[in-house]
Amino acid sequence: MIRIKHFLDLIAMSKISILGSVLVTTAVGADAMLILGELLIFESNPYIGIVAYVLFPGMAATGLGLIPFGIWLVIRKSHRDPVGKLVRKASRKHVGQMIVSLTLINFVLFAFVGYRSIHFMESAEFCGLTCHEVMSPEYTVYQKSHHSGIACVECHVGPGIGWLIKSKLDGTRQLAGVVLDNYSRPIETPIHNMRPAEHICGECHSQDSYLGQKLKVFERYESDEYNTKTFSVINLRLGEPSDHGEGLSGIHWHSQEGLEIRYWSSDKKRENVVRVEMVDEHGHTNVWTKPGSDESAHAEEGHDEGAGHGRLMDCTDCHNRPTHDFLAPDFVLDNLLASGVIDPKIPWIRAISFDVLTARYETDEAAMSGIADLPRLYSEQFGDLGNEYAEALNDAVPVLQELHETYVYPEMKIEWNTYPARIGHPTAHTSACFRCHGGLLVDPDGIQITNDCSSCHYVLAEDEKDPVILRLLED
Repeated sequence: MIRIKHFLDLIAMSKISILGSVLVTTAVGADAMLILGELLIFESNPYIGIVAYVLFPGMAATGLGLIPFGIWLVIRKSHRDPVGKLVRKASRKHVGQMIVSLTLINFVLFAFVGYRSIHFMESAEFCGLTCHEVMSPEYTVYQKSHHSGIACVECHVGPGIGWLIKSKLDGTRQLAGVVLDNYSRPIETPIHNMRPAEHICGECHSQDSYLGQKLKVFERYESDEYNTKTFSVINLRLGEPSDHGEGLSGIHWHSQEGLEIRYWSSDKKRENVVRVEMVDEHGHTNVWTKPGSDESAHAEEGHDEGAGHGRLMDCTDCHNRPTHDFLAPDFVLDNLLASGVIDPKIPWIRAISFDVLTARYETDEAAMSGIADLPRLYSEQFGDLGNEYAEALNDAVPVLQELHETYVYPEMKIEWNTYPARIGHPTAHTSACFRCHGGLLVDPDGIQITNDCSSCHYVLAEDEKDPVILRLLED
C-alpha cells in the first residue's frame, strides 16, 4: 500500500518540493477548467490555446521536476541527521512508488495535452494570430485566397514526422527572433526551405489539371476623366501534346514528367537568372547562360540544393504567391470598378483613388487618415463635382481603407508590390517569366531560350473598348 503521509511529509520538509507541488496543482487544475470551458462554454481563440496547451503544461512539467529534486535534497541531508535517517529508511520505498504512480498518471495527461498542443500549433489561427505584427500580413491575405480552407501546415509542412520536427525547429528560431525583435522586415519568402512542390501542390493538383486551354478576360480602367474601360482577352495554353508527338507544349511544358530544369541566380530573390540547365526525357542536356555574367555568384547565396547544383525548378518558381497573394494596386482598383463597389461613373475616380491608395504613409493611422481625405482632395481638384458625387466619394473611403489595411503594412515595411507574383509579363517590380525567357540567356550556339508569345498564349484582344471576340462569345 502506498503511504501518502510519508510522501507528503517529505514534500513538507522541502520548500522546493512545496513550490513544485503548487505549480503542478495550479497548472493541472487551471488547465482542466480552461479546457472544459473551451469545449463547453466559451469560444476558443489563439490565446487560450497558448495558455492551455503550452504555458500550463510547461508549468506542470517544471513542478514535476522540482518535487523529486526537493525530496532528493531532503534525503541527502538526512545522512547527517539521525532523525531524518529514520524518515529516509521508512519512506524511500513508498516515495518511489508514489512518484512512479503519479508519473504514469501525468504521462496520460501530458499525452492528451501534447496531442492538443501539436494540433493547435498546426492551426491557421496559431500561425497567423499568435505573432500579430509579424504574421498578420500573411494571415490576412491568406484568408482572402482560394486556399483559405486549407491549414497552413498542409503546404508549409506536409506529411511526415521529419518535416514536422524541422518546421518546429525553424519555428523555435523564428520565435527567438520575434522575442529579440531582430526578425527581417519585411518577412522573406521561404521558398528556399519548403518541401518540393510535387509533395505539396501535387497532393491536390493532379497533372490532368495542368492540361488544356483557358480563356481569361481582363477588364481594365484608364486613369482619365471617364475611367475608360478596356478589355484584353487571352487564350492560355496550359498544356497540350506537342506538334512532334512527344511530351507537352504550352505553359506547363516545364512540369512534364521526365523533364528536369535547374537554374542559377545571382540574387536571393531569384530575379537575375544567369544559367539554366535542362535535361530532357531522353537524357540530353541543354545549357543556356547569360553572356558576361559571373556564374559563380550564386555560390554565396547558399541555396538549399547547394551551389553546385542550382535550384531544381518546381511550381513555386512561377506560382510563388499561390495563397499569400499581395495584389497590385492597379489590379484591385480595376476589380472594384468592374464590380461597381466603386462607382466608375465618378469622373477621375480611378486616378485619384490610385493616388491616395499608393501614397507613402508612415503608419496605419496616417494611411487611414490620408485615405479619409479623399472627398476633400477630390473637391479641391474638380470643384463642383465633389458636391455632385459627395455620397459616392464617401462610400469609396472605407473600401479603399480596407484595401490598404489588407495589402500594406508600414510597420513591417510591406508596401504595394513588395511581394510581386513572378508569373506573366514583366512589371516594374519583377521580370516574371522573362527572368528566363527575356532573350538574355543563350546556348553555346548563341540560340536564346524561346520568348515566342504563342508558346504560352494567344492574344485575342488587347486593351480594346469593344472587342469582337467578346461579342462572339456572348452570342
